[in-house]
Amino acid sequence: MPDRPAIDEQAENPGTGDRSAALDASAVEVWLFDLDNTLYPASNNIFDQIDRRMGGYIQRLLGLDAEAAKALQKRYFQDHGTTLRGLMENHGADPVAYLDYVHRIDLSGLRPDTALDRGLAALPGRKLIFTNASQRHAERVLARLEIGHHFEAVFDIACADYRPKPAPEAYRRLIDAHRLAPRRTVFIEDSARNLAPAAALGMTTVWVKSATRWAGDGAAAGHVDHVVEDLGAWLGGLAAPPPERR
Repeated sequence: MPDRPAIDEQAENPGTGDRSAALDASAVEVWLFDLDNTLYPASNNIFDQIDRRMGGYIQRLLGLDAEAAKALQKRYFQDHGTTLRGLMENHGADPVAYLDYVHRIDLSGLRPDTALDRGLAALPGRKLIFTNASQRHAERVLARLEIGHHFEAVFDIACADYRPKPAPEAYRRLIDAHRLAPRRTVFIEDSARNLAPAAALGMTTVWVKSATRWAGDGAAAGHVDHVVEDLGAWLGGLAAPPPERR
């Protein structure tokens, strides 16, 4: 059994471009997908709605003005992996109430992605969602994209005991809960820093680039194996042709 899905030694260096031709999809047992800004483009601005509601929640919880709430929100995100974790540790915030509030957003801008649907259908192996969001939010997004049937489970922030990516505990809980073999697993994510623990465990990592200002943090640190811009097209390129009928 190879340590990781086969990668051509002559392929481009990590972080420099699309290396889909170098990844042997047939050697992969599990495909892990982040949700927001990964399964749909960041340009849809869905996460912008969540971001604004995070700020609003902090204003209500702590009695801050908009500017102070935004500054605290971003500091907690950087220091704790998610704003929620910072609020829980420093202010005893109720995670269920928080997640319900921040995910009460309009998803009408999301449309089914036929290329993504075809790419997922053609992938061999198991497929899971690994998200710092809630189960309910993931289900709503997958329903709008009409791709929920491809995934056997959603491992959300509650499953991780509210320990968000990139906290190593979240990855270990995921591996234990779904009996993953890291070296036969590919993790696809828009936040480059969230790929570092996956790479340390032996997973093959795929960074979905976006214009989001924080998404590229850590991308040059050497833990990114593949960089893609169009996830549906990339997945389609991985799919092996179907066997010829006799």
